[in-house]
Amino acid sequence: MERQQLEQLWEKIKSTVFKDLPVQTLEIWVAPISIKDIVGNKITFELPNKYFYNWLVANGHLDKIYEILCSELNSNEIEIDIEYLQGLPEQRQEEKIEFEYIPEKVFVSKAIFNPEYTFENFITDESNRFAKAVCETAAKNIGTAYNPIFIYAPVGLGKTHLLHAVGNKMLEMSRKFRIAYISANKFVDEYVEALQKNKLDEFRSKFQNSVALLLDDVQFLIGKEKSQEEFFHIFNLLFDNKKQIIITSDRKPQELRGIEERLISRFEWGVVADIGRPSLELRLAILQHKAQRERVYVPEDVLRYIAENITENIRRLIGAFNNVVARSFTENIPLTIDTVKEMLKNFMEPQPPPVSIEKIIDVVCEEFKISKKELLSKKRSEALALPRQFGMYLAKILTDLSYLQIAESFGRKDHTTAYHAYFKVKNLIASNPYYSQLVNRMIENIRK
Repeated sequence: MERQQLEQLWEKIKSTVFKDLPVQTLEIWVAPISIKDIVGNKITFELPNKYFYNWLVANGHLDKIYEILCSELNSNEIEIDIEYLQGLPEQRQEEKIEFEYIPEKVFVSKAIFNPEYTFENFITDESNRFAKAVCETAAKNIGTAYNPIFIYAPVGLGKTHLLHAVGNKMLEMSRKFRIAYISANKFVDEYVEALQKNKLDEFRSKFQNSVALLLDDVQFLIGKEKSQEEFFHIFNLLFDNKKQIIITSDRKPQELRGIEERLISRFEWGVVADIGRPSLELRLAILQHKAQRERVYVPEDVLRYIAENITENIRRLIGAFNNVVARSFTENIPLTIDTVKEMLKNFMEPQPPPVSIEKIIDVVCEEFKISKKELLSKKRSEALALPRQFGMYLAKILTDLSYLQIAESFGRKDHTTAYHAYFKVKNLIASNPYYSQLVNRMIENIRK
């Protein structure tokens, strides 16, 4: 069956099976799924990983898909085959330990969440859209949508903002909700104090009586074996009782060396989402949003100058904006490129080393499991065209090469090839969180 026919069939199935699902659920769980091939009565679906298959089965969607396929293919003996783009680690059975808990202990006050840190104020692009979508869905469907959620990103890219947004959204739904929001550092300190004062049951009750556990900076549990063991049992108890768990880290689960494998396994049970480095468009949008909210006028060229020069960290970006606005008001300094350049001389970041087209090609080949010879060949099959388009997109955003130079680097002569590839991938990223995750992962590997 031709690719266009496969896509039309899948669109027909989606319009029937998933018609009542919210948009966020469609973006996260349905958009990454596709029909790869139909040979005879065997239909092969392509899914990102086994979580998607489990989701289809658990919600009864796979049975409905089967019924529609039988009708469309006029056969009662079809076979559905699943291919995964990514594997999952095996999970091991662990001993379950129950605790005695003291009731009516409140862990956090309602005022602990920053009212400015909401989902409405969390500006998105392809680098962080997926992380925001799963957190917002989980906040509205506590413990039942995506659980656990593990978010990783370098410092200052919005992980804490998302945790506060989750807390604010939950309290918006019910002011009676008790939410355990804590950093890993504080978790260790509280645990040690509870041990010393023989108040472990009181410590544990704080979590057991909460609807959600929001743990920030889990990497600070590294090397703390007793604290890890305590957290492991608390995690199990909350998970078994369908309490929402959201964890943030400065690195992906597999890179948390010094944390027990059984904990790493649990972090990967649910959704793992990364936040990539913000694009220029996102940085500029954040500054525009902040200026509008604070009702201060900053010339557009000044905002763009700040966005172009503070690139790695949103926290530093906001700090630079605040510095500029404060000095402008207190010292009566007009905001021009020249005055802002002087104000921000201590904020400026060293320029990262240039990215080579060879490095981009190597990473794309590794990600899509194809050879360099295949990527640069004249073949136009879907299996090669899509990786080639992603390579051209990455070359456009990470290098100063022209469209013609990019096209030539990928064995093409016409600059429009690279031009169309850039906008095709940009649209894929904007409409499908799976592809934004893919791009973030490749950018991270390119910059290593």
